[in-house]
Amino acid sequence: METELIEKAKNYIKTHLTEPFTLEDIANICGYSKYHFSREFYKKTGMNIMDFARKERISAAKDELLLNKSIFSIAIKFGFDTHNGFTNAFFQYIGCNPSDFRKHKQKSLNYIKGDFEMNNASIVIRPIEMTDVNGMWENVFSANTPEEIKERIQRDLDGFEDRTHFHVVAEVDKIVIGTLGCGRSNKYSFYANLGDFVIHPDYQSKGLARKMLEKVIELIKDINIDTLHIQCEIDSETTRDKYVSLGFTEVFKTERLIYLMMAL
Repeated sequence: METELIEKAKNYIKTHLTEPFTLEDIANICGYSKYHFSREFYKKTGMNIMDFARKERISAAKDELLLNKSIFSIAIKFGFDTHNGFTNAFFQYIGCNPSDFRKHKQKSLNYIKGDFEMNNASIVIRPIEMTDVNGMWENVFSANTPEEIKERIQRDLDGFEDRTHFHVVAEVDKIVIGTLGCGRSNKYSFYANLGDFVIHPDYQSKGLARKMLEKVIELIKDINIDTLHIQCEIDSETTRDKYVSLGFTEVFKTERLIYLMMAL
């Protein structure tokens, strides 16, 4: 089956999220029986058609939670008969219930930067764990959903087993407030790319970036990585200077990026 028909089905679903439709309706639009089209859609996307529709409806409903509409009215709008049915589907795809998602977004929108004194004894830098999902959502990757963060952490854990990914978090008083990842293309590569330092704004400029970098280097010291790479936007001189202060050396520039390197 041609990709154009799969895209046609997807586009139909995305433009009719608040309307009732069936698998047969979508298959007829694409000119196939529902059984054949269902099999082909799954082959191309890895999802059942109606599961795809359900996920798209939840994604659209997620955006409407920020408009202070009632959760039940949003559920009805997107084809859910009950509050519980909507909540269960929302948790499946987003990783939290609708009310907690709305509170989280409102908290992010109303955030006011603070400044906290840290006792070095309260700082812990350690490898990431699956139990960090909620802390990462609240304080580090707030724009993502808990389910997206869970998938990300699972990839990091799988990569750690393969010796290709090394991801650490910073804890202050047992609260996760920062993260740094490092990865290479395969376990034989001598080069690894360092990800962006992500630290909660309240705890920036307090030495956590250096501590996380030191932990990453400790994790990879006994394997065959001898060079770390990182890059930043060409107009981000402040970021570039930060990397240089951590021990990186600028090696070259393109029209868009500055590339830096650290020999281990």
